[in-house]
Amino acid sequence: MRKDAARNRDRLIAVARECFRAGAADISLEDIAAKAEVGRSTLFRNFADRLDLIRAVQAVEQEAIAEECARLGERTDALFSLMRTVAKLTFIYRAMDDALLASPAGKAMMLQASRETALLFTGPIARAKTAGLLRADVTTEDILIACNMIGSAQGSDFETSDVVFERGFVLIMLGIGGPCHAVGERSALVPQTD
Repeated sequence: MRKDAARNRDRLIAVARECFRAGAADISLEDIAAKAEVGRSTLFRNFADRLDLIRAVQAVEQEAIAEECARLGERTDALFSLMRTVAKLTFIYRAMDDALLASPAGKAMMLQASRETALLFTGPIARAKTAGLLRADVTTEDILIACNMIGSAQGSDFETSDVVFERGFVLIMLGIGGPCHAVGERSALVPQTD
């Protein structure tokens, strides 16, 4: 691929990712092309349809999760950082995921992404269990469900999203045996031990 063609493709993916992350799940492909400052023909030369573009954005997000996993290395608490990342992405992409589930191809794409994420969680889950930071009976599927639950709670309107996210995370940690305090502060749900 020529440098300018690769640059256009990367710009389209970056703009789509930015729009999706900002909650514009239903933005038109033409608007994405305009924001990326490329023509409609350039968009369709790179992406056959909306699903193809979403798949490319999803690949970038998966790559970011894999990079975080590599950066965390062999830390015994790496699982909990990854859970935070995945739960936040679950919230960010909720509207888009709902649209994808309406089509067989979209659903298949989401299942594949879920399988890829599950593979990334395998090592961190094993290390957390070995270190006694996670209950022995918690499965990878349980972790994915927990991330989904935390991400879903973040969209509620009875408190600010960050507060709901932290409370949801603490509640899940109480269930799976993970660290039960929000970043930087103890939760009222957890007895003080120090």
